[in-house]
This record gives sequence, C-alpha cells and structure tokens, in this order.
Amino acid sequence: MLLLYVSMLETEEEQHKMVTVYEKYKSLMLMCAMGIMKNKELAEDAVHEAFLAIIKHKEKYLQNSCPDLGVPIVIITRNKCFDMLKKAGNNVENIDDHKHSLEDDAIPMDNRIIRKEEYAELCKHISRLDESSKNILEMKYVLGMTHKEIATLTGLSLENINKKIIRAKVKVRNSYAERSNC
Repeated sequence: MLLLYVSMLETEEEQHKMVTVYEKYKSLMLMCAMGIMKNKELAEDAVHEAFLAIIKHKEKYLQNSCPDLGVPIVIITRNKCFDMLKKAGNNVENIDDHKHSLEDDAIPMDNRIIRKEEYAELCKHISRLDESSKNILEMKYVLGMTHKEIATLTGLSLENINKKIIRAKVKVRNSYAERSNC
C-alpha cells in the first residue's frame, strides 16, 4: 500500500514524509482501528481511508514544519472507523467504545436506562473540555493506551500526561458539581 500512497504524491519531499508517516504510525493506526472495528479487514480498510485523508490534506500533514502527527493521526483513524460504522448502519456516538456494557441483558432495564443517561451526561461534560484534554482522555479510556504510550505519542513527558489526566478528570467532576448546584 505504501507504494500506492507515495505514487499519489507529487514532490519528493511529500513522498519522503509519507514514507516516514507510514512507517512510524501504521501499527498505531491499526491498533486503534482494531479496538473500534473488532475486525481485521474492516480495521485495515479504516487505516487505508485514514491514509487517503492524510494525502488529501497533505498541506496540513506532510509538510516538514508539521509537528508530531501522533494525536491527529489517531483522531483521523478513529473518525474513519466511526464513519464506516455509521455507513454500515451502526449507531455510533462520540467516545463510544464501552457502549456495549450499557446494553448488557443481565442488567435490569431500569438500571440500563440510568446507566445510559449517566453515560450521556458524562459525554456532555467531557465535550466541554479543551481538545487536548478530550484527546488524552480518549486515548486513556477509550483506546486503552497507557500513560507511557500517550506520552510517546504526544511528545509530552509522562509527568505532564499524568497531570493532564488528573486535571481533565477534576474539570469533569467540577462540571458535574456545578450542574448539581443549580
């Protein structure tokens, strides 16, 4: 596939950058897609669509001045997975990897309704966070990445990732508290 992607680019600089991006992020993209799609072929299709999106927006992603692409590439891959699931007729919400636990038949219906409402409320509070905090929480709790993996991907220190996760969780708790005080 790499040869196909490289052939779609015009300049040698873009081609070199694409090779670098492909070699550095392909495994991460596939891991992310497998976590969402739960099917190897569909995950590979999503990764292919993500690479095509990167090529389509090459001005943004394939310039030498472009910073580390780890976080944007994970987000692109995740969004391509969600797009594919939506096209297949699946109901997909943002930050939705654990939705299956809300529909467990062993849980009484009234408890499932309460859990769904709580989940929707949590998503609402998370959506109020800045983009960086949302992305880090998503990598941690949806993609199941370790703090070390997130630090490597984002280029931030492990200590910084720990602090960002703690601060994001505090912001969500405070948002809940503000709502309950109204």
